[in-house]
Amino acid sequence: MGATSHFIISKTDHPGSTRREIENEPNWGSGHNHRVGFKNKDNRVPGYIEQAKGKLSAYHARVEGGDLVSFEDKNHRQQIAIDEADQFTPDNWLPRSPELIRLTGKHPLNAEPQLTKLFDAGLITPNELHYVRNHGPVPRLLWEYHTIDVENGKLSLSMNQLKNDFDAINIPVFLACDGMRRKELNLIRKSKGFNWGSGAGSCAYWKGPLLRDVLLAAGIPDQLREDQRYWVNFEGADVLSEGKYATSIPFDYAMDPMNDVILAYHMNDVALPPDHGYPVRVIIPGYVGGRNVKWLKRIWISEQENDSHYHIWDNRVLPSFITDMESEFAETMFRHPSTACNEQNLNSVIVRPEQGERIHLADVKAGASYRIKGFAYDGGGHEVQKVEISLDGGENWLYCTREFPEAPIRHGKKFWTWLHWHVDVPLSHLVQAREIKVRCFNVFKNSQPEKPSWNIMGMMNNCWYTVKSEIVDDADRGSACVLFRHPAEPGTGDGGWMKPSFVNQVEAAKRGAGTPQKQFTREEIEKHDKEDDCWIVVDGKVYDATSVIAWHPGGKAPIMAHAGRVHQEATEEFESIHDGFAYEKLQECLLGVVTDKAKNFIKKNAEKQAAEKAQSRSNENRALQKHKWIPTKLIARKALSEDTFSYTFQLPDHKAVLGLGTCQHVFIGFHLLDKMVVRSYTPTRPILPAPKDAPGEIAEQDGDENADHGPADGDGTFELVVKTYFPDEKQPGGAMSTILHSMPIGGQVEIRGPTGEITYEGNGRFVIDGEERIYKHVSLVLGGSGVTPGYSLIARIFASGGDDTEVRVVDANKTEKDILLREELDEFARSSCGRLKITHVLSHPGDGWEGLSGHVDGKILRENLFAPSDGSAVFLCGPPTMIQKAVLPALKEWGYEEDKNLFGF
Repeated sequence: MGATSHFIISKTDHPGSTRREIENEPNWGSGHNHRVGFKNKDNRVPGYIEQAKGKLSAYHARVEGGDLVSFEDKNHRQQIAIDEADQFTPDNWLPRSPELIRLTGKHPLNAEPQLTKLFDAGLITPNELHYVRNHGPVPRLLWEYHTIDVENGKLSLSMNQLKNDFDAINIPVFLACDGMRRKELNLIRKSKGFNWGSGAGSCAYWKGPLLRDVLLAAGIPDQLREDQRYWVNFEGADVLSEGKYATSIPFDYAMDPMNDVILAYHMNDVALPPDHGYPVRVIIPGYVGGRNVKWLKRIWISEQENDSHYHIWDNRVLPSFITDMESEFAETMFRHPSTACNEQNLNSVIVRPEQGERIHLADVKAGASYRIKGFAYDGGGHEVQKVEISLDGGENWLYCTREFPEAPIRHGKKFWTWLHWHVDVPLSHLVQAREIKVRCFNVFKNSQPEKPSWNIMGMMNNCWYTVKSEIVDDADRGSACVLFRHPAEPGTGDGGWMKPSFVNQVEAAKRGAGTPQKQFTREEIEKHDKEDDCWIVVDGKVYDATSVIAWHPGGKAPIMAHAGRVHQEATEEFESIHDGFAYEKLQECLLGVVTDKAKNFIKKNAEKQAAEKAQSRSNENRALQKHKWIPTKLIARKALSEDTFSYTFQLPDHKAVLGLGTCQHVFIGFHLLDKMVVRSYTPTRPILPAPKDAPGEIAEQDGDENADHGPADGDGTFELVVKTYFPDEKQPGGAMSTILHSMPIGGQVEIRGPTGEITYEGNGRFVIDGEERIYKHVSLVLGGSGVTPGYSLIARIFASGGDDTEVRVVDANKTEKDILLREELDEFARSSCGRLKITHVLSHPGDGWEGLSGHVDGKILRENLFAPSDGSAVFLCGPPTMIQKAVLPALKEWGYEEDKNLFGF
């Protein structure tokens, strides 16, 4: 049975969107992220308040049972930002470095640092920059409770026993994935692996006892029967789609003290980061990364090699003529011991000139030199004895200077680390060279092959590394320069000199043929966002991926991250990970294509997101980050009514400025054991932008609930007003509102933002989807907790002074006590000289209520809002049923037009 024969596809047929639906679809290319009822790029639904309810009782049960419910509960977690890509995955609790380039989409994390940043960090790689290889979710393990079972119960070790009862060594070891430089092979022909670049290797200090000492303590003798081969097996605690991750190495190798096989619990003198195996992992110096099992749970001895899925079907180099994993011969080769990757191979990489580096010809001076740099490594503890580079295609070679980490040699002959190398060349020679090649030699005087050798798993590519140059015009300087290109950029980057081969181009053309002509609008696609009804969009085509969720090798999270989403990320992730077989299975799921308008929506939003990410790097002085989750501390809670509370939060790292525009929202996230609860809120303070002289940092704020913080941004805090939906016999309560209500002072949540494509700049000036518009007559239709974005706008207009914009509000609630921020709104109305008028409508009024009763309808809207005109606009935020069934139809009938003067917050 092959590795993929159990991957069965089924799909539900769909007729596609109707001709009328296609004709009436808005022109999404202009953005429209504020369109009521549609998901925006942050996966919010503008105009609707949050309707999700959480199971609060289950959460409390976990807390009372002593479970870890927040990554902040343990101080061994690194305090770096949680990326937005992780927020809806099982890894939502895990902070990671933004310097890592993700290669397999949102989940699981497989990532490498940018090559020059890895090199510039030095011979010992910081933990945050170490490459990461995960097959699934990172297990949430605790030092205090984790144990290692040795030889099926002969010895059970707690982490404290492992640390205190055995002598430890602390040595630098270079680890590299055997898929290092795979993208070069994938551009020749797609392999089964994703696009590792040249940064899939790192060197760190690893500390722990020798494996042999632990095995001896378990009563396993130093030598077993001489007429029988034995293996040491390792199994991790991670739960994967194909069972536990397990592998094995020869017993004799493990027991040889010269091989330094370690059970490591420290990395660079601190506890292992979760991505690197916390609390304990195997380190086998000189071996490929796939044998260094993380989150180690079991060790046992066997008379046969490990037969788990990941030992058989991964970390193998097969003959190049094998192009499938299903045939009988292919399976025989996968199971053959000779195809297994164990010792690392000889390899070298050029780092400088870096990818995209330019040398202007006008800057080339007589006598100037350039230092070419890079790194090299070998497996088995063998020294890299020589590194050479060539500037003339391999005709002549220059000898390079080698630089090793401190104390690289073990036992007088073992080299477990990499080395850095460099050579200085005349700059005039470098700019004339069409390419730079590097090769290295080991102790056996063996060198790297000149050309790559393709194999189905894309493993062990160690051909000469070549950087090519070309003369290009630099428009900024108006002069010619030499541009350097590496073979390939990691992941989806396409700036390398290698391009898809003819074979790959033919395969891509085949995939595009025979596509059904059914078209699907964005609205139709967004309906299919559940596990039992899951559509995804890849390369402009619509697929029913529902049946894939049950057997997907990466689990359901990578698919559900794109369910019902009309965006570019799904295409980028799929292309970077999958091979021809995966495309064949995807083709079986094909329903049709997106409409031209939806395709333009994908394109425009991809461009906008790229620009936002570039801009976010220049906004590090503000607390809010568009694509990172930042921890913030609750410092005060104040009751406004029996079920409504204001919450004051301290910005992280003593930041003074929140950085939220008027009418924009902030995501609040809280980590449960198995998921992240995320809600969108509009802060009720600050309501004015930070003054130009606002400090970058500020002293820590006190927790006085009555403290006067002022309306302007810049005092290091922000405030939310939240109505708490307490659990009762009929429903479990609102997830986030009850979490905030029960959170102790000093507790933390995560924030991310700003989100929302509508910002108010003052004096009737709005910026909507990047376009400036002027509305001097503003109408608001608000319902329930949807009042907060409206309050933000009202407060900005009537607290700033000099703004003559007029506002009319219809605020709908169930009962009088449900009216949020009533006192504040009434005060603004009293002092507005008639420019602000608020109409409250109650569906279940009390006996003393003198205002309007019933449900919002066209009559109420016409009598209490501004009529449609050139200078008039209406903004909505309320329960979906109220907005979609009553408000939108009535406003459209009156003459308001969506995207012109009708918008959802």
